[in-house]
Amino acid sequence: MMRPLFLAAALAWTIAASLPATARDGLATTMRAVLYEEDPSNPKGNRADGKIIWRVEPTTDAAAPSGDVTIRGDIEVPSRNLRMTLSIRRNFDPALPATHTMQIDVAPDFAAGKIKQVMGLLMKVNEQAKGAPIAALTVRIDDTHFLIGLSAVPQDASNNSLLIRSRAWIDIPILYATQRRAILAVEKDGDVLPLFNTVFGH
Repeated sequence: MMRPLFLAAALAWTIAASLPATARDGLATTMRAVLYEEDPSNPKGNRADGKIIWRVEPTTDAAAPSGDVTIRGDIEVPSRNLRMTLSIRRNFDPALPATHTMQIDVAPDFAAGKIKQVMGLLMKVNEQAKGAPIAALTVRIDDTHFLIGLSAVPQDASNNSLLIRSRAWIDIPILYATQRRAILAVEKDGDVLPLFNTVFGH
């Protein structure tokens, strides 16, 4: 079992100490992103379409081996003025009980306002399928920065790796400060799969 309080403190220290990553020139793959938002006036909720641009960049962690890479996904949902970056990397801090981390950075002018919490990660085979949860703990740094640590418990790590490498969509459940819920779904199929196989195949 992960120790939530210890992991939360360690994750908070990790994001505070990290430097902004600079995207590397090279191959970028554009795929779909969809934001589903709860709406009391619409039982089916609201859907807003966008895109995610996936690329890789060198990992800036000094403890990372030479050649290690970070997966970066830049998300844009124009109708909701949502701009978000996902940074997914292996963890090399022995004090942090996580195999990988996902850093989520949200531009502050999001139309929905402040985000209270990111509720975890789910993986699904297609956009409409039900997601399977990833074993992880999310830490809210502030309204625009969140960090997710993926469980280092061996069985959890094995299941997480299988789900992430085999399923084509990621669901990110979100709770707004207004208490309304949303799900951001992003595609990671096709040309992006080798990137995830590299980062999660160790």
